[in-house]
Amino acid sequence: MARRGDTYSYVIGWLKILLPLVALALLSTLFLVGRSSEPTVNIPFADPEGSDGPARQQIVAPRYAGLTARGDQLILTADSAEPLADGMDEVLAHQLDASIDMSDGSRITLRSDRAVVSEGEQSADLEGAVRIETSTGYRIDTERLRAAMDRIEAETLAPVSGEGPAGTFTAGKLTIAPTETGEDVQLLFTQGVNLIYDPKDP
Repeated sequence: MARRGDTYSYVIGWLKILLPLVALALLSTLFLVGRSSEPTVNIPFADPEGSDGPARQQIVAPRYAGLTARGDQLILTADSAEPLADGMDEVLAHQLDASIDMSDGSRITLRSDRAVVSEGEQSADLEGAVRIETSTGYRIDTERLRAAMDRIEAETLAPVSGEGPAGTFTAGKLTIAPTETGEDVQLLFTQGVNLIYDPKDP
């Protein structure tokens, strides 16, 4: 009986050492598995579905905000964007929306199917069903527009058509730029302007 009791005590003693070690090993394994499967929903990168060849990085819902030297606020958003080269200096944005809140209280909004945004050149090249709207009542459509991102400066690279307070119109080109004094922003239509005057009631 004494011998059997010694064996029993011997086994119990080893179990007291082994069981905590096994529990610690299991906890460590669970911790490592949990860390490796951590969700990445906050990282705005994804691989486009159905793409051929190597997968390319895609930015989901990108947003850019900045101020011009005269205090105008520019905000760019898009459904998605993808880099066109190594790094993020130049990206192709899909379904771009831009708003320019000017220091005088007026606003210009731009929308396009896609745009090439260059951080190095501080410019955005919008194309494909470009819509320009102003708080002064203008709605203008074109196929391509190039805009600066660090100042109020834009020009269309295709004919424009639209409507405004004076009526409907077409033109070969539209330029958006500050006046000579720099206090106001003007829409300058050139290259064969046609206006159908439509007087409004006071």
